[in-house]
Order: sequence, then C-alpha cells, then structure tokens
Amino acid sequence: MNPKYGLLVLNSKNVQKLKQLLTSAASSLSSRLYIRLNPDQPRGDELVSKIYLNSANVCPKLDVRLVITDVPRTVNDYVLIGEEKPENVENSLKKYKKVVLGGTFDRMHNGHKVLLNKAAELASENIVVGVTDRKMIINKKLWEMIEPVEVRMKNVVEFVEDISGEAKCSAEPIEDPFGPSTRIQDLEAIVVSRETIKGADAVNKKRSEQGMSQLDVIVVELIEGADEILNETKISSSSKRREQLGTLLRPVNQVPREEGRPYIIGLAGGIASGKSHIGKYLKEKHGFEVIDCDKLAHTCYEKGSVLNQKIAEHFGKDTVVDGVVDRKRLGQIVFSDRSKLRELSELVWPETKAKAMEIVEKSSAKVCVIEAAALIEAGWHKTLAETWTVMVPVEEAIRRVVERDHLTEKEAKDRQSVQISNSERIAASNVVLCSLWKYEETRAQVDKAVEELTKRI
Repeated sequence: MNPKYGLLVLNSKNVQKLKQLLTSAASSLSSRLYIRLNPDQPRGDELVSKIYLNSANVCPKLDVRLVITDVPRTVNDYVLIGEEKPENVENSLKKYKKVVLGGTFDRMHNGHKVLLNKAAELASENIVVGVTDRKMIINKKLWEMIEPVEVRMKNVVEFVEDISGEAKCSAEPIEDPFGPSTRIQDLEAIVVSRETIKGADAVNKKRSEQGMSQLDVIVVELIEGADEILNETKISSSSKRREQLGTLLRPVNQVPREEGRPYIIGLAGGIASGKSHIGKYLKEKHGFEVIDCDKLAHTCYEKGSVLNQKIAEHFGKDTVVDGVVDRKRLGQIVFSDRSKLRELSELVWPETKAKAMEIVEKSSAKVCVIEAAALIEAGWHKTLAETWTVMVPVEEAIRRVVERDHLTEKEAKDRQSVQISNSERIAASNVVLCSLWKYEETRAQVDKAVEELTKRI
C-alpha cells in the first residue's frame, strides 16, 4: 500500500523537472503531497500557478499543498519525492497582519489553493475568508450539488492553517458580496482573482463610505482549464461538480439480497427532468428491468378499485364518477396545493410499491430500476440499495413543461412548486445525473454510472 503523505523539495536545479517529479508522486502516494521551496528557489506567483496547474494535470487525485515554510508538525510520517532534501528556511517578514478573501470554495481545487496560498504568503496573523452561501450560490452551475457551507468552511480553515505555519484562519458564511471585508476594521489587504477585481473595488468603496481604511488589492491569476460542456476556461468548482455526475457521491445502503436476486436501485427526478428517457436508455442499452411506477400507479386507479373508493372518501364524491377517478377534477385539487398532493400520494404510494416489488420478485434481470418521480418523498430510497436522481435547473424544467404539455408558464410553475427541490433529492441520493445538455452527454453520465455500479455488485 502506498504511503499517505509525501514531500517534494524544489530548488533552482530540479524545478525544471516538476512534471517528472509530480508523476513520481502520483504513482507513489495515496493521499497528499506537500511541496516546499528551498532558499535558492524564489517564490513567485508564476511558479505557484505553475505548480498547481501541473499538479491538476499530472496528479489530479493527490491533494497537493505548497507550504509557506515547513511541513506541518502534525505530519510526521512522509516519504521524500526526488533526491532533494529540505534546507533550513528563515521565516520571511510578511507584508500584512490581516488579509481577507472570499469565494464559494466548493470541492477544494487547485484554483482555490492558488488564492489561499497567496493569502497565506501575505498574512502573519489572520486570514479571514467569506464563504458564499444561499442566494450567493443559486446562479452557479449545478449549484444544487454544492457542498454544505459548514464543510466548505472547515476545508478552507484546515488547508490554510496546514500550509501557513503561523497565521490563523477564520471562515464565515456570507450572503452578500461583502461579508467580513466591510465589517472588520483592521483588515489590510484583499486577495481576488482577475475576474473578481470589481468586487474588491466595491469593497473599498463601501469601506470608504463607512470611514474605514482602504484595502490593498492583491490580484491573482486563475489557473487555466477547459470544460467545453460548461464553456469554462478556468479550473472551476462547476467543472468539478459536472465531473461528479454519474459517480457515487455517498455510500450505498447495505440492503440484504438473496443470491441470484436482482440488485434494486431507485430512479427519481422532478417534472421534465429527463428521468423517463434515462430509464428507457437503461433498459435498451444496459438490459436493466425498469419499472415505471408512474405508469404502474395508473393501474391502481382501475374502475371500482379500493384506491378509488379512498379518493372519493378523502377528496369528495365528485372526484370519482361511476367508480372512475375524474383526473381533471382531482388534478385541480392536488396540483396547486402541496399538502393535498401529499395526501393523495400517501394513498397511492403503498399500493404502487407493492405492485413494483411483485414485478421485482419475478424478474430475472441482474438490476431492477424502480423509476418513480416521488420515490424520495415516499421514503422508498431508505429501503433500496441506492438511489439515482435526475435533475435539470428549475427554469429548464418549466420551459420543457410549457413546451411539452402546452401549459402556461404559471401552470407549469404551479406543478413544479409542489415537488421537493433538486437539493432535497440530491441530499437523499447516491448518484446524480443531469440532462441539461445534449443526449450524448447525458448518456455518457449514465454509462459512467452503470460502469461503476457493475463494479460494486
């Protein structure tokens, strides 16, 4: 088993072999690589960016950290990468006592590390980080997949204090563009990317209005990247989130399964999410048995059924005519009231699930897919081995419903509003898929998910 930690010492001689040394680290380590510069190798913004850019390309699975002085004292057991050994480094006098910066910091990547490294280089006492949350993140691509703000803050503090040596880091959630930058009087500098320099100007303007000192603006160039799907040209959290579509985001449920019986997964998704297309693809391309519970539920409404009697009793006799449900009348009641829809669902779900499990019991397929729009609302995900969720942004779902069902935008919004949010589905799911882009991209996500699933079972 490869050692967890490694140290790479760079000096003026071996810095030209950076890619080669990173390649060696990628094959030698399992977790983290610390990089330290010896005294004869000056630290500059260009070198820092080069180190993190090459790390992203050569050893993307390693957590690479360029330390300010020495390897953290908490790390005692590490291997040396390359032949150079660390020389004594005198602590340099830092330019500021307190520095501030902000960002989303979702899925800590090497672009974030460049910004945080710069702050750690400059601050001798405190690095204050505002971590965007709530209304500040909803315009991000795939924002529903963003890590909880508590996780992001913890990761920022741990990284900064790990590399800084002496400066302490504090992080707080922010819901506006300013956060601590216009509240803390004795800040001295703000670290920003080239793309967010206007934000720094706005901070200084507000500080001036409040009679506070102006902050020096330290601009850091972001690391180049490429994501043709999202049209991104920088390493970004959005790309990291997209890369995780079709991958296992959290452990599966340990559900007992008899030998030879199907492995059961749930397939959930809101209105017009593309769930049915993915279900069809799983059946036709991968040979899974797909049980469409939305269609199966209709069989529970057969004339004179027990369910129809319960609906009449619960929602009024005018919802059932001659033993048959008046779907238009029932729809008017439930689609504009989330509580009424829940009441109907709680009548339908038990019977639908029972019928679905009867099909599973008779199936000879290796994998059975329980496809249901309200699978998570019904709590079925708790009893299945794993749940896959299909999502698109709310605006796209509404656009599709208007086009597909010939509804007004208000009617589409009403139907969408009674469902749980994408964030709630994702929080209860093991795998997330997004059908926002071309069919080829969606199918690639599904193929990736199936490939990983096959290895698990």
